[in-house]
Amino acid sequence: MTSADLLALFKKQPIGFSCAALSLILMALLYFRSDQIPENQAIADAKAAEAAQVLSNTRHAEGLVKQVEQMQVFGKEVESRLIRAGQLGINLQYFYKLEAENQVKLLDVRQGVPPKISKGLYVGIPYTLAVQGSFKQVVAFLQHLENGPHFCRFTSATYSKSASASVDVPSGAAGGVTLNLTLELLGMP
Repeated sequence: MTSADLLALFKKQPIGFSCAALSLILMALLYFRSDQIPENQAIADAKAAEAAQVLSNTRHAEGLVKQVEQMQVFGKEVESRLIRAGQLGINLQYFYKLEAENQVKLLDVRQGVPPKISKGLYVGIPYTLAVQGSFKQVVAFLQHLENGPHFCRFTSATYSKSASASVDVPSGAAGGVTLNLTLELLGMP
C-alpha cells in the first residue's frame, strides 16, 4: 500500500481514520500517564473530603450566632458561681450562712491553699470542715452544699456519732452526728 492508496482511503473514510488516530493518541497518553492515576485520585479524594467539610460547616453555621450568645450567657453563669481564693471572709461566710440555714454547728472550717500549678483557668479551692447536728440536719447541710450556688466536689466525708450532749436533736431522734468533710469549691486563684 502506497501513500497515494492511503490518501484515497482516507478521503473515502475521513471520520473513521480521524477516530482511529484520536484513539491511538489517547491510548498513548493513557499509557504514559498511567502512573499518575493513583496520585490524582488521592488529590481528588482529598478535595472531595474538603468540599464535604465546607458544606458541613456551612450547614452547621446557621445558628452559630445564637450558639455563641448562649455560650456567653453560660460563661457568665459559671463566672458568677466561682469563688476567689483571696476572699477568705466572703468564702467562709458562705459556710456560716449554710450553718444558720440548716441549724447545724460548725466545729471547724479551714480554707486550704489552692494548687500553684493548674492546667486550666479554674482551680479547686480546698476546704476542711467539721459539722455537728442531727443526722437530718447534717444531710440537709450536705444537700445545700451539693446544690448550692458554688460548684462543689467532695473529696472525703466521715460520719461519726457525736460524743457531745450539747447537740440540738429534735425530739424522738436517736442522737447527733459529726461530719468531717474535705471538699473543693471551684474558683479562681
